[in-house]
Amino acid sequence: MMSLLLRTLRASINRVAALSLMLLLLLAGPTGHGQQVAAQPDALQQLVCSQPPDSAASLDYRVLKTLQEGRSEGWNRHWVAMSNSFVLAPLAPVGIALGGRLAEEDPLLRRQRYADALESGGAYLFCMGVTMGIKALVDRPRPWVTYAGDLVCLQTVRSSSFPSGHTSSLFVTATSLTLLYPRWYVAVPAYLWASSVAFSRLYVGAHYPTDVLAGAAIGTGCAFLAHAVRQRICRQHPELYPPQAITVPLTFSF
Repeated sequence: MMSLLLRTLRASINRVAALSLMLLLLLAGPTGHGQQVAAQPDALQQLVCSQPPDSAASLDYRVLKTLQEGRSEGWNRHWVAMSNSFVLAPLAPVGIALGGRLAEEDPLLRRQRYADALESGGAYLFCMGVTMGIKALVDRPRPWVTYAGDLVCLQTVRSSSFPSGHTSSLFVTATSLTLLYPRWYVAVPAYLWASSVAFSRLYVGAHYPTDVLAGAAIGTGCAFLAHAVRQRICRQHPELYPPQAITVPLTFSF
């Protein structure tokens, strides 16, 4: 059953990657260069992983090359620091839980904050599992590996490229916080942080744009899934949570 699922997933990725490459070639046009990179034996790597700049007119490559040419020492330090800030993402559920711990005089609020922390932490862990699983399945080389001697990465990373784990971790955190506390002063800073980290992964040369977009989609999807699972559990087991803790309306207050 698992092998059939993996084969189906690989086939789907092949089709999507092939269509994406065709669209990129139509939009970008030929580059006029002639050097070719030796074909990889795996079709998935041929379609998704190896796109030499001189033969495939890779939009991914051109974005990274443009960013690399615009680097400066000051911006390098800034975006490397921003990239490293992703390690703070797991503190979100911890902070929510601490907020519940401080609400000793309001048992209802304390229970809801603990439930919020469980939802946020569960979404984060699930997102990281999905991200690492896809990384292992796709096994896309990093940009500086595919374009050795051309693209330079400001940070040393050993894992595969697709999708971006930094981006998925920040977007699952930002989306979880927005779903739990739909206020502009929560959503705007959270998504600004997530977007900044996503851009930093491009600036430092650690990821292709498609890696970052996939990471954002995975993180957002995992947060919505965790929120939906919590609501379903609350409705099926009302004894676990009070009615006030079941649903947070998806509206924004200014």
